[in-house]
Amino acid sequence: MMPGFLSRFVDVMRNLNRTFLILPLLAALAAAPAFAADKPAKKEGTLGSGKATGAYLTRDQLRTCLTRKDKMKVDDAELQKDEDAMTARKAEIVRNGDELKARLDGLDRTNAEAIAGYNDAVLARDKQIEEFQARATAFNARVDAKLATHADFAQSCGNRRYFEEDETAIRNGR
Repeated sequence: MMPGFLSRFVDVMRNLNRTFLILPLLAALAAAPAFAADKPAKKEGTLGSGKATGAYLTRDQLRTCLTRKDKMKVDDAELQKDEDAMTARKAEIVRNGDELKARLDGLDRTNAEAIAGYNDAVLARDKQIEEFQARATAFNARVDAKLATHADFAQSCGNRRYFEEDETAIRNGR
């Protein structure tokens, strides 16, 4: 048997433990109806990153922004494909240059045909480089246009709010 003081202490601790278990459950049950009441009627979204500000987009404005966003996605994919092709072309030109350097070391400088063949290969590589530079200039202009398009989109659509229900309706063809 426990002394009287110890027995009362154990009883108080048991009651206290029960209270600490029950209090969080009661608080959760009391707050549950409040969570359901705070749910907004419409969910909102944004087309860009960051916090959306300003007036909500109308359904027509949202349709225009979504069309622009889809077109930008396709254009970005094409630009990425062109960049990959340019990278491969550049690697080919570098590889040809390395082959020409190796070929120069073993070139028979007394043979006029070998020298003419080497010079033709050098001229062909120079032509490849010129074509690559022209293509790179055009590619860089497209990248600049892409950046301007993305900046314009971010300004007009990216930081604007819209209702997700409108987006769902547009995607469903309404």
